[in-house]
Amino acid sequence: MDQRFAPISWLKEASHRAYLVGNQSRSKLLGVSYDPKDIDIATDALPGLSAAVVRRHGIIPVHVDDNFGVVSFTWLGNAYEITTFRRDIYDEEFDHIKRAPKQVIFVDSLEEDAARRDFTINAIYWDPATGRILDPVGGRYDLTHKFLRVIGDPDVRFKEDPIRILRAIRFKHALSLRYDQETRAALKRQAKLIHKLSAQTLKKEFQKIQNLPRYSAARRDMQRLGIIGRF
Repeated sequence: MDQRFAPISWLKEASHRAYLVGNQSRSKLLGVSYDPKDIDIATDALPGLSAAVVRRHGIIPVHVDDNFGVVSFTWLGNAYEITTFRRDIYDEEFDHIKRAPKQVIFVDSLEEDAARRDFTINAIYWDPATGRILDPVGGRYDLTHKFLRVIGDPDVRFKEDPIRILRAIRFKHALSLRYDQETRAALKRQAKLIHKLSAQTLKKEFQKIQNLPRYSAARRDMQRLGIIGRF
């Protein structure tokens, strides 16, 4: 196993379940290199236990968030985030400035953890030690068939956090995907919500879009959605 994925083994040695999720899983299935600045690990370990595991290996976490279950650290020049399986509950009024759930419930179920994520292609779990891939919401099918699909009700997911609208555009054009019908329709209905986000948040995500090789196509996409004038 790639040494950079050793934190997965550390957690498993401590009797926890742990998987790479997101960028690394997509890259594995696509046969491309992953971004070493973005290594995401999902685990059933509570944040204090995850932090204790990395400390036993001589690493001091950069950040431990007991509320959201996130432990961040750097190792071998890579940036890691270990996140506890969780369920996110949003206020029905949706605070678009904070963009955070009103309540986070830690769970033991990988399936529940997958259900709170944004797109199916971001909910593919991979154990690099065994090669096992867990795909509770069909992300592997969508990645193979070039679909970008929201998990759950796309209107609700975009209302929960409008930055997902720009993330949808970025993932589509970074990976040469196409929106599934429901996601496309919801994007058109909810695109105006990005005007509720802070300028700093928008700038950070838009810079990622600008760096895409297919930026001109992404820009046309934003023009069709009527949001390009925000930048």
